[in-house]
Amino acid sequence: MRGIVNSVARLVTRGAPFSSQAVCDDTGASRQAVHKHLRRLVRAGVLTVSGRARATRYAPAPLPTAAPVRPLVQRVQVASAGARFRLSARLLLLEVQPGVVEVDFTGVEDLADEFLDELFIVLAGRHSDITLRPVHLPARFAPQFFAFAKRAAAPGRGAASA
Repeated sequence: MRGIVNSVARLVTRGAPFSSQAVCDDTGASRQAVHKHLRRLVRAGVLTVSGRARATRYAPAPLPTAAPVRPLVQRVQVASAGARFRLSARLLLLEVQPGVVEVDFTGVEDLADEFLDELFIVLAGRHSDITLRPVHLPARFAPQFFAFAKRAAAPGRGAASA
């Protein structure tokens, strides 16, 4: 049995399709024993089968492709886009996937209400599958940020996601 498995492993590493007769010739095992092991490997998804009868060939099964890995929390750097204009806010979230997005304010020198409005009201309203979480907001911008959040939460304006 171990000889059959080792022979199949050697044939698989070559990459070319092989027949059950090649395994029989390599190991000296009976055709029935070889077929039993090959069927088991096909059911397990290790090998694929093509052809019938004497034309049957076995080949390694293709590896399953994994879905792209999406980070649990994404982070965008506000300083890299600038924090003054609506366009900067749109560009900042251009490639963001659904989920939690940390909006990092590290290194921001100037913060405009237009930027905050576009980011936390307009874009957050359009994309309910994105949760924006501000991080590293400099203390000097905290009064402006919270005043903006208070105005945004006023009736008729919509709620901020901050």
